[in-house]
Amino acid sequence: MSLIHLSAVIPKIACRKLLLSLGLGIAYFCFCYQELTALEPNSQKIPVSRKLETVTVVGTQIDGSKVSEVLPVTIINKEYINVTGAASGDELLRSIPQTGDILFNEAEFTGVNGARGDVGSINLRGIGTGNTLVLLNGRRLVNHPGTQYQIHSVNTQSLPTTGINRIEILKDGASAIYGTDAVAGVINVVTLDDYEGYDVSLRYGSSDSTDLTELSGTLKYGINFNDERTNISVFANFLTRQGFSALQKPYSATEDLRVYFVGTPFEGLADLNNTSTNTQWAEFTSLDGEIDEIQATSFHIQPDTMNGCKYDLPNGVCVRDGASIDYSLRLDRARYRDLVGDVKRQNVMLFLNHRFENNSRFFGEFTFYSADYNRQRETAQILSSGRMGVPANSYYNPFNKRLRLNDYRALDVGPRMINVKNESYRLLGGLRFEWNNWNFETAVLRSEAKTVDSTHRMSNTLFQRAFSRTTSDAYNLFAGGNTSDIHAPNTFNSSNSQATINSFIVPVFRTGKTTLTLWDIKLSDSDFRKLPAGDLGLALGLEFRIKEFTDDRDPRLDGTIKFTDTVILGNVNQSDVVGTSPTPDTFGDRHVTSAFAELAIPLINENMDIKLAHRADAQIAIRAENYSDVGSVIKPKIALSWDPSPRLKFRTALSQGFRSPNLEQINVSSIRRVTPRRVDWIHCAATSAANRTDFNKQDCDGNTVEFVRSGGKELKPEENTNLSVGMIYRPPIRADLVMTVDWWRVEQEKVVGNFGDQNQITLDYVLRTNGGSNPNVVRENPTPEQTTLFNRTSFSPAGNIKEVLDPFTNLTPRQFEGIDLGIEWNLDTEAHGNINAVFNAAYLHKANQDHSHYANIILSAISDGRVDEAVTVGRSGNLVKQDGRPQWRSNANLIWKKAPWLSGIFFSYTGEVIDTSVIGRQNQKFVVEAFQTFSVFVQYNVDSWKGGDTQIRVGIRNIFDQDPPIADEQSSGYFPSLHSNRGRYIYFEVKRNF
Repeated sequence: MSLIHLSAVIPKIACRKLLLSLGLGIAYFCFCYQELTALEPNSQKIPVSRKLETVTVVGTQIDGSKVSEVLPVTIINKEYINVTGAASGDELLRSIPQTGDILFNEAEFTGVNGARGDVGSINLRGIGTGNTLVLLNGRRLVNHPGTQYQIHSVNTQSLPTTGINRIEILKDGASAIYGTDAVAGVINVVTLDDYEGYDVSLRYGSSDSTDLTELSGTLKYGINFNDERTNISVFANFLTRQGFSALQKPYSATEDLRVYFVGTPFEGLADLNNTSTNTQWAEFTSLDGEIDEIQATSFHIQPDTMNGCKYDLPNGVCVRDGASIDYSLRLDRARYRDLVGDVKRQNVMLFLNHRFENNSRFFGEFTFYSADYNRQRETAQILSSGRMGVPANSYYNPFNKRLRLNDYRALDVGPRMINVKNESYRLLGGLRFEWNNWNFETAVLRSEAKTVDSTHRMSNTLFQRAFSRTTSDAYNLFAGGNTSDIHAPNTFNSSNSQATINSFIVPVFRTGKTTLTLWDIKLSDSDFRKLPAGDLGLALGLEFRIKEFTDDRDPRLDGTIKFTDTVILGNVNQSDVVGTSPTPDTFGDRHVTSAFAELAIPLINENMDIKLAHRADAQIAIRAENYSDVGSVIKPKIALSWDPSPRLKFRTALSQGFRSPNLEQINVSSIRRVTPRRVDWIHCAATSAANRTDFNKQDCDGNTVEFVRSGGKELKPEENTNLSVGMIYRPPIRADLVMTVDWWRVEQEKVVGNFGDQNQITLDYVLRTNGGSNPNVVRENPTPEQTTLFNRTSFSPAGNIKEVLDPFTNLTPRQFEGIDLGIEWNLDTEAHGNINAVFNAAYLHKANQDHSHYANIILSAISDGRVDEAVTVGRSGNLVKQDGRPQWRSNANLIWKKAPWLSGIFFSYTGEVIDTSVIGRQNQKFVVEAFQTFSVFVQYNVDSWKGGDTQIRVGIRNIFDQDPPIADEQSSGYFPSLHSNRGRYIYFEVKRNF
C-alpha cells in the first residue's frame, strides 16, 4: 500500500489505541522513575549518563539518532550569524535563501487592523506565511497577537540574536514529527543553555543618507555551582533605534512613481501615481437636489486659480461642479510617513539546569521580549463606507442644502502618531532521565504574547458634531487646502482652531493576546533493537496543547460605540473612527491532543560489504492529532538514504502534512478592510463603449474598495503531500568540500483563503456582459451621470462599489516545486589560517494555484474575446515571479580566521519579480529588477588584556549602498516584503569576554 493512501485507510480507532498505548507506557515509565528517586540516602548512586548529553537535530525526536543525515537540514552556526551583521531575528531569517516574501514587516503602512510595529514573520519556500513551524529548543513558539490579512505568524523580532548556538532549518514537510504548520519546513532556534563565563558587547550602527541610528548591547553570563551540578545562564540584548522618514530615500519620497518610468513602456501610466484623491479639497453631493448656484448635484472645492469655478468662497478657493477633484490636487502622503519607526527592544533569556544524582536532569527556560515602537503617518481619510451628512444650516455650508461628504482628509489635525507595545514571555520546566537505555523527557510550557496598538484618531460622531455647528467655532469643511502647497495642511486659510480640532480627537486602541500551553512526554531509544545493519531507533510521544486568541478592539471599532448619522437618517456605521473599518472583537481557543511514533531504521552498513551500498537508512513516522474544533487527522512520513560510497549519499522523503485554519479564520464573524486602487472593469468598459474608443485600463482610475471577510467552523484543515529527492557529495580533495542538491515538491489541498476582492469585481464585470452580476459585489444606486453614461452602451447601469464580500473558503489545489543547491568548502592551514566558504541557492520552478470555477469563467470570457485581454485573474495560475515569489534567491559567505584576525564577506541575491499591479498600454508586464548586496566585516582579538579577551569589529552591510528596485507599492515605492530599505549600514562593535 502506498504511503499516499496510508492515512486514508487507518480507522479512527487506531488513533485511540495509539493514544491509550502511549499513555499506559508513559505511566509505567513514570512509576519506574518514582522507584529510582526513592533510593535510600546510603544506596548506591546511579551515575549521570552521558546519553543525556546527546544532541537532537530538527527532523527527528530520537535523541542521538543520525536520521538527520537522511533529511535536508541546513545548520546556521554562530559564524554565519556574525557575518550577516543582523541586528534582529527578522534580519537574520531574511538572509536564508529559502525564505519567501515577509508578510509581517514594519515598512507596510497597515492601519490599526493590521500587524504593525516591531514585527516580522517567516515564509519558507514562498508557500505562504503560517506554513513554517518555528521552534525554540525543539518546542513551539506562541504566535504574535497581531494578524495580517487574518494570517498568523510567530514574531521573528522576538527571537534573540545573542545566546544562539545554532539555527536548524529543515527544508521538508514535518507534520508527522511536529504536527500542524510544518508544511514548508521547520526552523529550530537552539540556544546556549549551559554557559559558563561573562561576556558583554556594545554596538553602534547608522545608515548612510538617513537619520537611522542603532545602539545595541548584549550580555552573556553563566555560572556553575552546587558541585558543578547546577548551572544558571542569562542572555540579554537590547536595541534602541531612531528611524527615518520616507522623504530620505528617493524611491519612497513621493507616491507619484511616474518620474522613474520616463522612456519606458509604462511612462505616464495612472497606475504609477499612488497619490490620494482624499485631500483637504472636499468632495460633496447634494441630498436635496440640484444646487442652483452651480446647477449640479455634485461638487468639490478647489483653488480659484483653476478653471471651472462656479461659486467663489473666501481665501482664494471656489466651488466647481463635478464629483472628483482635479488630478493635480491629489495628495502625496509620503511627506507625512516614517519609513522606519523608532523602537526600543529587549530580549532576556534565563536557563536553569540541574543534574540530580539519580540519573536525571531538570531544565528550565524563561524568555522575555518587549518592544516599544513609535511611527507616524498621514491623517486618516473619509472611507467610502464612512461618508456622512452635512446639515443645511451648518455655519460654513454656503448652499443651505443637506450635503453628503464623500471624500475628505483633515490634514490640519496633524499626522497619526502610532505607538505599539509588544510583550511576550515563555516559561518552561522539564525533566530528563534515562532508564533501561530509554531517554525520557517531559516538559510543561506556558507562553503568552500581548500587543497594545494605540493612536489618537478622529471620531465620526464628534467630527460630524463639530462641522454641524451653527456657530463660528464649527469645523470648516469648505476652506479647501493650502493654495500655495497642495500637499501641506491648510493652517492659514482655515478658521479651524485647535480647540475645535481637539473636540473630535479620541484615543483608539487595539489589544491582542495569544497564549500557548503545552505539555509533552517523549520516550526515545537510539538503540532500541540490534539489527544486522545497526541499532534501531524508536521514539514515542504524547503532546497536549491549548491555544487561545483574543482580539479586543476599541469600543469605537467593535460596534459598541456606533456612528449614527444625524443628517442621513438610517445611515449607521459600526465604526466610529474616521478612516477605519469596523471589526468585531474575536475570541477563540483550541485544544489539541496528539500522539506520534518514529523509527530510525538502519538498512545497510559499511561492514556488510555490499557492492554500491556503503550504507542505507530509513525513517518512518506517523502522527495523529485531534482538534477540538476542526476534527482529527493522521499523517505519515517515510524517508530513505542510500550511500553508494562514503562520499556520495542519495536521499528522498515522502510525507503527508496538514495545517489547521487559524483561530481568527474559524471564529471571526466579519472583517471589513479597505484596499487601495481596485479596478472596476465595468466602468472601464462603459467608458470605452460610450466614447467609442479602444478599451483601456486607464479609462478608469483605481479606487479604494471595502471588502468583507468572514470565517466559520465549516472550514476544513489544509492537507499537503511533500516529496523530496536529493544528493550529498564530498569530493576526494584535500580541503573539506560538501555539495548538496535537493529537488522538492509540495502539493496542497483545501488551502484556506479568499477568491480575492479584485477577482470578485472582475467576475462581476464578466457576468454583467451577459446581463447578470456577482452578488458578492454590492453596489450603490447609479448616479445620474453614470446612468447617462451606461445608457449609451449595452450594459445595465452600475453604481459605485459599496462593498465586496470575500469569505474564507477551502480553495482549489496548488503545487510548489523547486531545487535547493548548497556548497560548503573548508580549508584549514597552519600558514594561512582557516577559510570557510558557503553558497546556498533556492530555485522556484513552480508555484501554481489551480483555477477555481469562477476563475475559469473569467478566463473563458478572456479567451472568447467577450472581455478585453487587459483583464487578468489574480491569485491563480502560474505564480512564479509574481510579486513576492522570485525564481532565484541565493547567498554566499566567505570567512577567514587566523588569530588574532577574523574577517568575512556576505553576498545576498534576490531575483526579479513581476509587479502585477502595473500593466502597460500594450499589456506589457512590469519586471522589478533583481536586488543584490555585499556585506563585510573585520574583527581583531586582543588576548589576555586584564584577564579577558576583547574583540573589536567593524562592519558594513550593503557596502555599495544599493537601493531596493522601484516597485509600485503604494506605501513605500519598493517591495518591503522582499528587499531591505537600509542602504549602506556601518557598524562598530566591541565585545569583552571574562
